[in-house]
Amino acid sequence: MVLMILFFGCSDQGVNSDSPAPLGAPFTSSINGKYVACFPNQCFSLELDLNADGGYQWDLTIGDTSILRLDSTRYRPKSGNWSIEGGLTVETFYFRALHAGQSAIDLGERQEWMKDVPPISTVRFVVMVR
Repeated sequence: MVLMILFFGCSDQGVNSDSPAPLGAPFTSSINGKYVACFPNQCFSLELDLNADGGYQWDLTIGDTSILRLDSTRYRPKSGNWSIEGGLTVETFYFRALHAGQSAIDLGERQEWMKDVPPISTVRFVVMVR
């Protein structure tokens, strides 16, 4: 299944007021295993739950950085309130398509000091820029 995206801004409003917020809802972990199609200079975002209180972070790998780039990331509490201990964090990744081609995006949620331990969660999808 190929998902077509038509997003024109990469940054969340308030983070970079020069760019509008992405149109439509951000992708979630349900993008895992899918293909996304877009055009050069189009943007999209991905929101993933993160067990930050447990010391976890998302390791991100972009297969071909001449095709895609990560513009920025942003964190927010899933509950809407930073004062709740043990709550999940949501990390939002803002990507921009640069040139025609195809590139995979791989993410693994792990504790940085445990590189030999498999991630507790993974997300992989492919972006096709036309």
